[in-house]
Amino acid sequence: MPAPAPCPGPCNNAWRRAEAAQAADGTTHDIPATWGQPVHCQRCTGRAHAQLAELPELVVAIGLEAVHGTPAKTTGTIGRIHIPAWPGQASRLLTDHIVGGMLELEDDLRELRRLSRRPGRGTEGRDVTGAVRFLDAHLDWALTEHPLADEVHAPMSGNPAAQIAGWHRAALRFTRRDPRLEHHRVPCPRCELLTLFRADGDDYIECRNINCQTLLTPGEYLEHTEKLAAEYKMQDAA
Repeated sequence: MPAPAPCPGPCNNAWRRAEAAQAADGTTHDIPATWGQPVHCQRCTGRAHAQLAELPELVVAIGLEAVHGTPAKTTGTIGRIHIPAWPGQASRLLTDHIVGGMLELEDDLRELRRLSRRPGRGTEGRDVTGAVRFLDAHLDWALTEHPLADEVHAPMSGNPAAQIAGWHRAALRFTRRDPRLEHHRVPCPRCELLTLFRADGDDYIECRNINCQTLLTPGEYLEHTEKLAAEYKMQDAA
């Protein structure tokens, strides 16, 4: 039986960055890897199922942007926003990208599993619903047996989970529902800048100063803030 490998999903982003730093300059770390079960961990598998289930409603929400029209241009040259060539163009292009991607992945899985060809469903809404049902039914297999299942998640990755995450992320951003970075407004313990952030789903708090990039666990961050609070209290008392 092959040895377990680190999960290729976002759960290991901090571990991969720390490993890259160690390989580059010898910086040691104690960040543990999250192991695949057997390829993706249960958390990343569950996230992929949840994101896939949300796509039909998000595609509808993207379409509503076209119905409500396109904002007018701002005046002047500074701050001018890009306006699509026709109202609803951006909505249409993103919908085509997501729906087309889902259908392409469905066709890919059908071919890999030697299943019947995708049926004609008649409307875009039925295409989305049918694709989501099919992909959800075969997603566990795809996250284990697909030829690119072990490819690290990245914007251009062919990993099925990464593709689903990319569609989901693009839809959230377009409909202004994307979770923002949580800014922890205390100085970084290393560079002392206010650059500590935690992205949604990340297990670590990261310094976004490119020259620092310290990683803190929630426990280490709590210890750091308690130390700072004690120092400030002593200064006030002096």
